[in-house]
Amino acid sequence: MRHCLPYLLLLLSTLTAQAALVDDMNAAREAARTGKLEQIVAITERTDGTALEMYPRYWLLNAQIELLPEPDVMDFLDRYRGSPLADRLRGDWLKRLGKRGDWALFEREWPKLLQWDTGTELHCYRLQLALKRNDRGMVTREGKPLWFSPKGRADACAPVFDALFTQGQLDNDDVWARIRLALQANNPDFALQLAPRLSNPAGLDAKLLRLLASKPAKAYPKLNASSRGGREIVLFAIDRAARAKSDEGLALLNKWSARLPDADRQQAWRRLAFHASRRHDARALDWWHRGGNPAQFDQDSREWYVRAALRAGDWKAVANGIDAMETRPLDAAWRYWRARAAVQAGQTGDANKRFAELAGEHHFYGLLAREALGSIADTTIGRYKPSSEELQAIRQMAGVERALALHAMDWRSEGVREWNWAMRGLSDRQLLAAAEVARQYHWYDRAIYSAERTRDIHDFGLRFLAPYRDITQAYSRQLGLDEAWVFGLIRQESRFVNVARSSVGAQGLMQVMPATARWVARKMGVGYSPEAANEIGTNVQLGTWYLKHVLDGLGNQPVLATAAYNAGPGRARNWRGEQALEGAIYAETIPFAETRDYVKKVMSNAVYYAQAFGRGETSLTRRMGIVPGSGGQRVSEVDDPSPAVQPE
Repeated sequence: MRHCLPYLLLLLSTLTAQAALVDDMNAAREAARTGKLEQIVAITERTDGTALEMYPRYWLLNAQIELLPEPDVMDFLDRYRGSPLADRLRGDWLKRLGKRGDWALFEREWPKLLQWDTGTELHCYRLQLALKRNDRGMVTREGKPLWFSPKGRADACAPVFDALFTQGQLDNDDVWARIRLALQANNPDFALQLAPRLSNPAGLDAKLLRLLASKPAKAYPKLNASSRGGREIVLFAIDRAARAKSDEGLALLNKWSARLPDADRQQAWRRLAFHASRRHDARALDWWHRGGNPAQFDQDSREWYVRAALRAGDWKAVANGIDAMETRPLDAAWRYWRARAAVQAGQTGDANKRFAELAGEHHFYGLLAREALGSIADTTIGRYKPSSEELQAIRQMAGVERALALHAMDWRSEGVREWNWAMRGLSDRQLLAAAEVARQYHWYDRAIYSAERTRDIHDFGLRFLAPYRDITQAYSRQLGLDEAWVFGLIRQESRFVNVARSSVGAQGLMQVMPATARWVARKMGVGYSPEAANEIGTNVQLGTWYLKHVLDGLGNQPVLATAAYNAGPGRARNWRGEQALEGAIYAETIPFAETRDYVKKVMSNAVYYAQAFGRGETSLTRRMGIVPGSGGQRVSEVDDPSPAVQPE
């Protein structure tokens, strides 16, 4: 017993110190929120020497950044060089330098910033510096694309835009183009804010535009296409009507078609086709053809043109639409569908070359491409297991040490930010070592994050972790569900973060909405409480029951049930074609971007889990299958309380 006493005393001391650090960090964060800076000063003295000492110091400096002298900022930036907080402070400081016009200091510090967003206020300060240096090429190259946004930009961008107008790089046509973008985004107030930029805002009637936005039927008799502004309002009216119902948009377009110039008429057909494609109207492809050549379309329009062509089975149009896309390299989706179009055209060699380029990628389309070539994924290729020395080296990285400390405190957002930052620039072997460290700490989502970043060496056991399998397997078997599919769904929903809570309130591993959880509990005849819904066993029990419910209600079609779990059974049914539809085409043409991505990832996840478990379907093509036709039947959206996740 005497030999154990020193160890117990050391353990007690360590636990006490950890508890004190947590208390200090919570107090410092609250003091920063409430502006009690003197409390943070006292806390910094106690947290010095800990892995998280920079946090109170950052809050203290950031709260005073408008007034901070250069030496105070530089002391922090030098002391914590390379950390995400140092980079964040430098970015905040650069904004202040730009705002007050301290261009010499801005120019010195800008190259040291490691991460910034090209669409931000900071970018426009950088372009203001380019103006000071008379670098017109940079201002035009980087500033002009910022103009074409349906939303307002930061005030820092105004001098850049002023210069571009003065130099003739932006003109009246560019203002009208942005007004059209704002109206297409259903943002008429911002469109009106742009009017002062016009040398001749003829016909941009603010009163009529606002009436059209609030009471369109009353505005229709007042429309007038005799001016540029009037025509833009007519196009907005057609767009709004088409967004509501295809036939309403078509009627309005037919009424105004003869009074619109060719370019505007084609634009109207494109907007009608865009909305029709998203609701799977069979007339959409014909309307796209009336909208001109796909080379004239914007990227969103090209994508929905291709999706309409897929639904219609027009593979020539699929190829034409994808070939017109300017974005290079193309997304995996369009590379895959272009290969499929080549198959349909009898261009076997070209198709196989395209499939082969995709086949080495580990995602939905990579799997489909591999199967098109006659092989399935081999999850044992390139597997690498890190040594104990490599694991220790990862644990000793300052960023990882901070991330693990924050994770232990349940400071999820800060911990994730630190972990992700620490992963930048790591080799495949280091990433796999980091993934294993995260797994050992039961930080499953970061383990997956790190394992997914490898380029040549992979460990699919870490990419497709299966924690809590005893619980999940028991409920899956009890309900007759495919365990690999259930795991594929959980991985996509929560990455096995059992306390995960979405912005709309979905909870737990299976991200069950509260209303759904209550409804399922009532159907099952079990008790329910909001707290219990986050407990692993209860959450999986409720989630799997609901998944089985939607699967049974959708003809035992996993693709439909997956879409239903995210967006609701009514929507999943209504997204079917009148005739039977290839499952991959069904997924590609889901109108909600979130649900479209969700279905693809859940179904491809299931393939990898089936391989890992040694049971279940290991072909994605067969998993996707054929979705039966609706026969023209549409259903209501309210046959269940709510989907698991509310999509955009």
